[in-house]
Amino acid sequence: MARSTYYFEINKNNVAAERNQKILEEIKRIFDENKHRYGVRRVHQELINRGYQVNHKRVQRIMHEAGLAGKRPKEK
Repeated sequence: MARSTYYFEINKNNVAAERNQKILEEIKRIFDENKHRYGVRRVHQELINRGYQVNHKRVQRIMHEAGLAGKRPKEK
């Protein structure tokens, strides 16, 4: 591998991480607006309603990494 290629690759910005950061901010906003009740499915649907094209698996991964989990109903 050429030296210039190596340094070009290691100094390149991670586009996916930047996109995930914007989505994470919106997820946190939705999560806080709904009093920490919304889970992955509802957050994903709200993102679609707000105009984001994002897969539910990405939303799930981002929420898991950020430690966000919705409330679950009590077992009877």
